Amino acid sequence: MIKYYTNRELSRKLEINIARWKRWSREFLPPDPLGGMQSGYARQYSPDGAFTVFLGGYLVAYMKFTIPEAKQILKDLHDWLVNNGFYFLDKGDSKISDTINSVIYRHVIYIHENNLSEKRIDFCYKIKGIISDMPVDYNGRQVREELYMETTIKKPDKQTPEPDAIKVKMLNITEVRNKLSERLGLNK
Repeated sequence: MIKYYTNRELSRKLEINIARWKRWSREFLPPDPLGGMQSGYARQYSPDGAFTVFLGGYLVAYMKFTIPEAKQILKDLHDWLVNNGFYFLDKGDSKISDTINSVIYRHVIYIHENNLSEKRIDFCYKIKGIISDMPVDYNGRQVREELYMETTIKKPDKQTPEPDAIKVKMLNITEVRNKLSERLGLNK
């Protein structure tokens, strides 16, 4: 059975101010078809809706993106998130084999900002699916050896200058989802 959550419940479990949660909800989800300010129905969230709001809020509060930038990132990454099992209910049409996904234990998304113009928001993304990360001795020094699979979303086209390396932000998407799962008790 699918559990639905209220604003108050999510606010309490995720330790987010209720006014902030409601604002993020209005920004990152379409209008509630059942509710409205005067309807008397409280909005209810599926785990997927809660994940969308939580991720959008995380991009704004902790990664310091603006609301329009966070909306663009959510839009750009939506299909990839669905196809790689980050949503709880919507599994999409995964193009990556389950055997590859089963060996990846963490995904990290590198968000590159493209400076096209002040009016247009554009990003490209490199996603690392980390398979192993272990310490190795290299000429008497401790280093780390990482084995990963890399995916690129929205590569810059030839007319776009190379993304500015200073404007890259790293999102550990696996930890964001795990934190939500843990707080909502969805790991069980």
